[in-house]
Amino acid sequence: MKGILTCLVLFIVGSSTYAQDSKEKVMEKRAREMHRVMCLDDKEQWKKFIQENYTQALIDKPMRAQVDGGPAGGQATQNQPANALEGKVKMFEQLHQDFNKSKIVSVKPAGDKVDMVVQNNGGLSGTFSLRFHKNAPYLIDGLGIEVGN
Repeated sequence: MKGILTCLVLFIVGSSTYAQDSKEKVMEKRAREMHRVMCLDDKEQWKKFIQENYTQALIDKPMRAQVDGGPAGGQATQNQPANALEGKVKMFEQLHQDFNKSKIVSVKPAGDKVDMVVQNNGGLSGTFSLRFHKNAPYLIDGLGIEVGN
């Protein structure tokens, strides 16, 4: 009886550890796939990635781009098109222009978030903070991007 109880406890502990590893692996895979697709010169692939990997709530949410004026100061906010999906495709277009020949420097999962740092050949780096839905299939539920040299 003790042997069965021990096996059951090991199974439960092992299952929860495996589930956490699987969640982190899924999140990291989605982040790396975002980088791969962003480097493609194909708007239909960008749109397909968004539709398959973002939550519907994130797809429907209008996007804003906030541009920091740097040392000269000031910030400008640009509103994206009324069609939220097209706004996200335009965001991918801008990311493609900036990072189409970039390399991933690091991918760090932590809880329901993954921070991915990429750098292009010109030294421009971007930190992508992807927040994921808490439940499987762990779709991207929030996205922040910080770009700088």
